[in-house]
Amino acid sequence: MTFQELATRVSHRNTGKACAEPVADELLKRISTDENLHMIFYRNMVSAGLEIAPNQAVKAVHKVLDNFTMPGYTIPGFRRNAVTIATGGVYDPQSHLDEVVMPVLRKWRIFERDDITGEGEWYREDLARVVTDLKKTSADFEEVKAKYLERQAKRAERQAAKVLV
Repeated sequence: MTFQELATRVSHRNTGKACAEPVADELLKRISTDENLHMIFYRNMVSAGLEIAPNQAVKAVHKVLDNFTMPGYTIPGFRRNAVTIATGGVYDPQSHLDEVVMPVLRKWRIFERDDITGEGEWYREDLARVVTDLKKTSADFEEVKAKYLERQAKRAERQAAKVLV
């Protein structure tokens, strides 16, 4: 839940900034503040779990990150809307990695802890793979995004040329 709450907070906050509408921005700021409180609660619960049972906790963190999906992914048309959201700078794979995943993993000191052993160590090592996969996904997305934005710019140029004729 920590990752989902933080992802939602980041998404709401960025939506508020992007909408250029002061009332909506203020409402989304308040919503994102509430999401942040949820995130802190869950983050603290996992921190306690890491202190009490580090191997089980890192296994749970791994399960969540390795299977992470944004809320709403089952809604029809979600993929198309997600592309619009990502290309609009609201939430994309890079922001997921930089603003959600890595800050939380650093806060929990997942890769620095010396109390993870056995099966827990395997899950921690595989979390490094998950992070590497997220980096690749982010880089791949940036390439696709650049091509998409280039196509959009060309389409806008063609439309503008039609208007002038």
